[in-house]
Amino acid sequence: MIIMSEIELRQLLNKLGEEVLESKIQRMKNLLKIAPSDEALYREIMLSLGYPKNKVQFLELALLLPYKEIQKLKTQPLIEKALLYRAGFIQDNSDFPGDFDTSLRLNKSNWVYKGVRPPNFPENRIKGIAQLLSLTTKKGIYNYFQEQIEKNYTDLINEKLAKKIVESIMSFKGIGISRKKEMFFNIILPFYLSDDTFSKYHHFLLKIFETHPPLDENSTIRKFYKENQTKITNAKEYFGAIKYIKR
Repeated sequence: MIIMSEIELRQLLNKLGEEVLESKIQRMKNLLKIAPSDEALYREIMLSLGYPKNKVQFLELALLLPYKEIQKLKTQPLIEKALLYRAGFIQDNSDFPGDFDTSLRLNKSNWVYKGVRPPNFPENRIKGIAQLLSLTTKKGIYNYFQEQIEKNYTDLINEKLAKKIVESIMSFKGIGISRKKEMFFNIILPFYLSDDTFSKYHHFLLKIFETHPPLDENSTIRKFYKENQTKITNAKEYFGAIKYIKR
């Protein structure tokens, strides 16, 4: 076993954190080759709602009810109802537009509940995300988050301000703040870093990655702390530590 100094370990964590972010950026670039920006971003957000046991089901739901249909539904109650219907949770198909295909549905039995806490039950996640989707129907979900990033732009970023900026960008209701931060760093940040037309704000986003406090501890981070005395100080090191343990 190689014993590293704290400086060496922190340098390694930063290097691994950069590798993690680059892999996420590449994933987003690949997605944008096969889907428009709104659909690609919507699918990634839906996929994240299924963590850890319903990811495939949420992605399938996003494909059965694509974002272009979400935009036609417009209101939060109707978006929520359509998602719940296509997911197989409700039978009522009234109030939908005339061209809404009521034959496209998942079976409720496809969803996994064993080992899932009630707040993370799929129907609860659906009700929560419908609130965000209803905010985006006019301008599109890509433009919605682009505007959120642009209006929070600043040249000077420290730990406290980075935390405030992420909370502002992810200020929509329906999803807990901890999960929204995960969504920001795993989806929103790499998605916009993958977009060359948005390069004006890339330095701003990278600075957030380097200064934002670590996300909430999970089992992997607790294992890192059990094996090391080095304190993780930012999101970049946080993701580096996860890769360090999983190598």
